[in-house]
Amino acid sequence: MLSRLAAPLIAITALATVLPLLPEEAEAQMSVFTCPGGRMLSVAEGKGLLQKVQVRYAGLDSMSGTFRQESYVAALDEGEASSGEMVFAKPGRMRWTYRLPREQEVVIRERELWLYQVDKRQVMIDDIGNVLLSNLPVSFMMGIGDLARDFELRGACRTPEGVVLNLVPQKSRASTDKTQELEGFQLLVDEGQKLPKGAKITSLGGNVTAIVFENLKVGTTQVEERRFVLDLPKGVDVMDRRLQ
Repeated sequence: MLSRLAAPLIAITALATVLPLLPEEAEAQMSVFTCPGGRMLSVAEGKGLLQKVQVRYAGLDSMSGTFRQESYVAALDEGEASSGEMVFAKPGRMRWTYRLPREQEVVIRERELWLYQVDKRQVMIDDIGNVLLSNLPVSFMMGIGDLARDFELRGACRTPEGVVLNLVPQKSRASTDKTQELEGFQLLVDEGQKLPKGAKITSLGGNVTAIVFENLKVGTTQVEERRFVLDLPKGVDVMDRRLQ
């Protein structure tokens, strides 16, 4: 089970443990993706920005920075705040290093997800298709997806934090991806840099993962492969769910 984890941008299907009550600051972070009083963009403006983000991101080889994440489980009416560092590299590699509230490492490469819980000295390995609510948001961040192809723009607004794009999966994707479980995907965009600076994913069951990036750095050279290999200490318990 993916205890105490709601992995960024990929909406892990469920949390296995009881989490602290959702703090006020978590609600504030999720409110970044709303548009109270924000200026609505026309359909043409929204689609134009969406395409520019796709083109800009397609031209990069990597992106790194820090993140703040809030996760909420509707069935428990509880959630958790977390933060750390992340790095993406194309094609198909990610590493999320959680510092708070506990140390964890999440690595995605070659369609595998590795979760290392430092305090439990435990590593879980699984195929990402088994643990993701939908591959579409993470596919874009890993450089193998296309926003305009995979999503339909339902609205956009300009806020003090950036431009919020409200997206839903294209109906044509429903038969090939678990998108029927995905209620919405909101992308927060830095309009000047044409880069994603946050995202919020909501499942049909009401579970929410919201994340905001900070201190973003982009690169046009490949990140060393060792960044996506966990250096595990001796005695760590390994659970390989790919064998189940």
